[in-house]
Amino acid sequence: MNRITKLIILIILSLSVYFIYQYTNNTNIKITTLGDNLSIGINSYCCKDYGFMNIYKDHLLEQNKKVTLNFYSKKDLSIKELVKDIKTNNKLKRTLMESHELYLVVGYNDLVYKLSLEENITSSTFNHLLKEINNDYEDLIKEIRKYYKEKIIVIGYYKSNKDDYYLNKGIKKLNNILKSNIEVKYVDTYNLLNDKKYFSNPKSYYPNILGYQIIANKLIENQR
Repeated sequence: MNRITKLIILIILSLSVYFIYQYTNNTNIKITTLGDNLSIGINSYCCKDYGFMNIYKDHLLEQNKKVTLNFYSKKDLSIKELVKDIKTNNKLKRTLMESHELYLVVGYNDLVYKLSLEENITSSTFNHLLKEINNDYEDLIKEIRKYYKEKIIVIGYYKSNKDDYYLNKGIKKLNNILKSNIEVKYVDTYNLLNDKKYFSNPKSYYPNILGYQIIANKLIENQR
C-alpha cells in the first residue's frame, strides 16, 4: 500500500470519526437545572411534581433527540448556598463543564427569607436586601462561568397571588436583577400565570401542572 493510499484512508477515517462525534454530540443534549422549588417542579401543595423542565425534556424527546436532564436543585436553596455548592462539589463542576444547556432559577427564596427577617420593613431596608441579592447573583454567574461556557438561561418569576406590597415589588425588582446580567438570556414569566386555574392551592406560590406547562411553552418558544 503506497503512501497516497494510506493518506486517503487516514483522511477518510478521520472524517468518519469527526462526523460520528458531531452527530452524537448534536443529538445527545445534556441539560442542567440549578435552582429552587420552582425549578424542581414543586406543586401547589409543596410536593415534587412534573415541572416545566420535565415537560421541556418531553418536547425534545418528541423531536427524536436524546436528552440527559440533571437537577441540582433544593427546596430552600439560596444563591449563596448554590455558589458554595459549585465551589465544593466536584461532580457539579464536571456536570457544568459537560452541559449543553443550563437553566437557572434562583432568587425567590432569598427574597422571601430576607423579607421575613424584617419586622418593620422600610424602603431603605428593602433596597439593602435587594442589593445583597444582586451581589450574590453576580457572584453566582461568575462562579458558573468558570466551568460552563455556553448560554445561561435564567427564568424569571411570575406575580405572587399574595396581597403583600413588598413581596410583589420585590419580585419585580428581583426580575430586573436577574435579567440585567449580560452573561444570561432571560426568560420573562411575570404575566404568564394570571389565572386561578394555574394554582390548585390559592395560598401557595407554586403552580399545578397547567401552570408548569405554560412555563414550559415559554421555554420552547424561547428556543425557536
